Amino acid sequence: MDWEETRKEEIYAFALVLSPQMLLLSVFTTLVLLIVSSVLCIVDDMQPKLLYEPNAPDYRSSEVVRQSLFDKLAVDASLSTFMDVLTQVENVLKMVNNSEIEQPFTLFCPVNGAFQASLLEWRTDNLQDWEKFLQQHLVPTAKLDVRHLKKTQQLDTMVDDQPIHVKYHYFRDKTDLNNGMATVDTDHPIEAANGIAYKIDAVLRPVQDNNN
Repeated sequence: MDWEETRKEEIYAFALVLSPQMLLLSVFTTLVLLIVSSVLCIVDDMQPKLLYEPNAPDYRSSEVVRQSLFDKLAVDASLSTFMDVLTQVENVLKMVNNSEIEQPFTLFCPVNGAFQASLLEWRTDNLQDWEKFLQQHLVPTAKLDVRHLKKTQQLDTMVDDQPIHVKYHYFRDKTDLNNGMATVDTDHPIEAANGIAYKIDAVLRPVQDNNN
């Protein structure tokens, strides 16, 4: 028993000697870990951050984001009046804003000045009139690039028996619609997933009404 008691006293005394050293070692280890952790956080903050989810589709890819004609036309200040009209006619708006449409189309968009110079009949609050107006400027069955537009003589619109007549003047490199009623801006076509649009300098009326 004396030996055991002596051994316990030696172990206790040894522990008392080591305790300050172990405590100091523990504190030192904790400080080192805190410093390393801080350094890692700083390095991580210096890394470039993604502004989008890593697993999300890449919005920069044209194959993922298919812009509609509405997307392209809405940012053009010279077409603000036309866009005001378009947003009031739901069925045509859906067509222009549908980037997944099966049949791409061609749209002729009068610029703001064309509305200011147009006849009083187009200055109306009747939505049916505006719907017909838009349909007279839309070719639903063909997406015509500039080359094909210049070779075309007549385009069927969404209004029965009210086609658009096209004439290309070779020497002047100018494309007119409906017997010179409007000139097409073929230098700046606006192309999107669901069709192509051209700015024109006048609103279109049926050809048979030109002399009225």
